[in-house]
Amino acid sequence: MMELWPARAVAKAQLEANLRALGNGRTVLVAGANQYGSVWARDFCFASGGLLAAGLRQPVLDTLEELVALQREDGLYPRLLDSLHPLARFLRGTFGQKLSLSSPLRPNFVSDHLVWSFDTNALVVDALRRAGLAEKHAASIERALSWCRSEMRDGLIFQPPFSDWKDTISSRRGHVFFTQLQFWKALGRAQETDEFAARLRRAFWLGEYFADTTEFPLLSTDGNLAAIAWGFSTQDETERILDAIEAKGLWTPWGPKAGERYSYFEKGWFARLALVHGYQDDFVWLWVSALALRALHRAGRVERRDALLRTLCERIVREKSISEVYRPEDGQEVRTWLYRSEAPFSWSSGMLLEAFDEVNLGTGPKLTLAD
Repeated sequence: MMELWPARAVAKAQLEANLRALGNGRTVLVAGANQYGSVWARDFCFASGGLLAAGLRQPVLDTLEELVALQREDGLYPRLLDSLHPLARFLRGTFGQKLSLSSPLRPNFVSDHLVWSFDTNALVVDALRRAGLAEKHAASIERALSWCRSEMRDGLIFQPPFSDWKDTISSRRGHVFFTQLQFWKALGRAQETDEFAARLRRAFWLGEYFADTTEFPLLSTDGNLAAIAWGFSTQDETERILDAIEAKGLWTPWGPKAGERYSYFEKGWFARLALVHGYQDDFVWLWVSALALRALHRAGRVERRDALLRTLCERIVREKSISEVYRPEDGQEVRTWLYRSEAPFSWSSGMLLEAFDEVNLGTGPKLTLAD
């Protein structure tokens, strides 16, 4: 028998390693230890559930307060916060320099592609709700959701290229399923939730899975697995999605690839220059693997769930590290002449910790799986 619970302890330690005291009494979570040493709103929000599961509530509250305080008047939350210029941190961090973070944090709204992050608002709203701050920041939440509605066409958020987490893919544009799903989740129990869900099905459901965008009907595993993990998909849709991921050969021992392959010419210049063309389609992200664990668990696909659990936990415990991206062919961390996978990586660490708890690892009696 093989004990798997230590993987949860590693995930918690990885989150703790990325906590930064600002000197103003607040402690925030940064995305990574090196080039991603800023407070990335997206990464933090996805990791916040893991922080709460680990009993690290105060950094969640502190980071959210920093984000809310720097929200724009039109309702847009910052994409990241830093006391330095974020590009300087990224470049210097890439070459191993350790740079401090301190108060006051300055907001950044525009990416290197000169676009806003169209998924940030929904993610921050959802994190505020989960942290119990919805009533305190009700006005901020309403402004944030109003901003999202102002960016809709035909009843769905319409975004330019490079404006969500797949920011190296130009074809991730227009009506993007994962962005809409995050808005659906942020609505909570609002009256418009069911109507919006119906709108998503009409626009994106292809009979086997939800299309990545209304323009590009590829299977992207992020939104499809989240639809299962977050309770959006029906039982029939859940089974069809998991079967489609299987049929398209997207599973690896470490979890699914990020999705079907986009055209080379749809890849951003940095991904091509750094020789990481597969960054957001061919590579494996363990936060997507965390969604896969939850999806398989909810679907009752125990054999594949346990196989994935075993592989992930063995690797995490052996390496005592959770990194950003892995190669699908051998499970090795991605490294090229210009790029090195970030570790420890908060986003994956937090979501894995949350997934372990959902399938009852690390809580209650120590569970084991048969060798």
